[in-house]
Amino acid sequence: METFVSLALPAGLYANGTLYQSKGRWARGNLIRWLPDGSQYPPILPIGGWALTYDSTGTEIDAAGFPRGAASWRGNDGSAWLGLGTTGTTKAYAYSPSTLTDITPGGLVAGAADGSTITGSGAYGAGPYGVGLYGTGSTAAVFVDADTWSLDNFGEKLLGCLTSDGKIWIWDKNIANDFTQLTNAPTGCRAVVVTGERFIMALGASSNPRQVAWASQETETTWTPAVTNSAGDFVLQTNGRLIAGKRTPRETLLWTDADVWGAVYIGGPFIYRFDQRGDSCGLIGPNAAAIAEGAAYWMSDGQFFRYDGAVRQLPCEVSDYVFGDFQKTQKAKITAFANAAFGEVWWFYPSATQSGTENDRYVALNYRQGFWMTGSLPRAAGVGAGVFAQPMLWDSSGKLYAHEVGQDRGGENAYIESGPLELGNGDRTLSFQKLLPDDLPIGQVEATFFASFQPHDPEQSYGPYALTGSTDIRGSGRQVRVRFEQIGDLDVFADGSFLADGSLLAGPSGTVDFRLGTMRLGVIPMGFR
Repeated sequence: METFVSLALPAGLYANGTLYQSKGRWARGNLIRWLPDGSQYPPILPIGGWALTYDSTGTEIDAAGFPRGAASWRGNDGSAWLGLGTTGTTKAYAYSPSTLTDITPGGLVAGAADGSTITGSGAYGAGPYGVGLYGTGSTAAVFVDADTWSLDNFGEKLLGCLTSDGKIWIWDKNIANDFTQLTNAPTGCRAVVVTGERFIMALGASSNPRQVAWASQETETTWTPAVTNSAGDFVLQTNGRLIAGKRTPRETLLWTDADVWGAVYIGGPFIYRFDQRGDSCGLIGPNAAAIAEGAAYWMSDGQFFRYDGAVRQLPCEVSDYVFGDFQKTQKAKITAFANAAFGEVWWFYPSATQSGTENDRYVALNYRQGFWMTGSLPRAAGVGAGVFAQPMLWDSSGKLYAHEVGQDRGGENAYIESGPLELGNGDRTLSFQKLLPDDLPIGQVEATFFASFQPHDPEQSYGPYALTGSTDIRGSGRQVRVRFEQIGDLDVFADGSFLADGSLLAGPSGTVDFRLGTMRLGVIPMGFR
């Protein structure tokens, strides 16, 4: 007798351990999110699309080099700005709608586009500061990170620091001018951040990887401490090296590659107090942290953390997938942004199995409900919505995209795939013969089924089946999985607009918005095996 089994599965992906261990969960997906509705099984939908940005002549915005840091801010006149730093062809840019301005300063020390590995030497002084034992040699590999930019705004002015250069630069929002070196500021810096109290802080100042230095409050050029000003410096008691800072409503967070510190304004002669907030939770790359709704989220080596007054490791149900296929030599390229409209933080990272070295995948956390999403999307730098109406993200070729715009996903189909589904404890085989869809609008999604009798047996696939009401299917096995995918022709160019023969794409590929609810699978229990 036919029985209908609900395919209601909890939100989020589970990709740890074997595929069989994702039983009763969604296991794989791409360009998919869940729409929180207060239930355990919210509707599934594709992420929003993206669109290239153009200048006033209709030419694509195209920055030279590899994007390695971005920040957005507003001018005093309300104008929206986006700062960008690149390496390879090392440049600095300021973007306002329809205009990309090159503000690269003369004398800037070019940055390395890629991370590298040094082997064989290992003596003191090879690789980053503090790597290798003094006076000894080693054949161990030493990672040398790709260079990155740190960008922040001081009022309506843009500040920047490139790791290969070490100077702090400032730009006055005048497109006739370039970045100029910040007068009297320390050199040899790793990053720059502006605190909520309007202090400019230099991290790794004077080539000391633990030193924080700051200019007098609301000044740009007063860096020498005196009784008449509030400039100062402090050396953290850490075994890490400072690589990034971000302000939060409580304090300014300072990350090393080993731990995280809070810079708390106390006034008086000391100005700031520095407290270690967490140990063994360092930042994996300078741009791998984001602030969302007052809390900090960051990727560390093999794990993720949140800070909202206390540092907490985030349980990650896709960590095997992410860190099991990860180019550690290119970790400095990881970039994060907050997508507050959906309660998400995204990280773009470089996988190990790709042919190149740039970011090609993403992992995202819905921090309001605690579930995870993964997929493929090449993005190198960017910012969330706020200053601009949509998230603004750069790809590794230097093109700028506005995200969460329409449903054009560059010709890529959104899909979601389950782990195994069984009857009882998996001790009975089943025959599946019907699917009752629950999708809107109907007809935009197709289903493919995969069945096997043992977890490591080859799977037999059935389908794909277009879902247009009660759908007849045929298959059997002890365990079955299902894949739902938007219908469309994937044989398109990168912009998703034209077929390979040059004709206009008529189908729905990359332009479909849909909702998946609770599907029901009609099965007939069979014998024990």
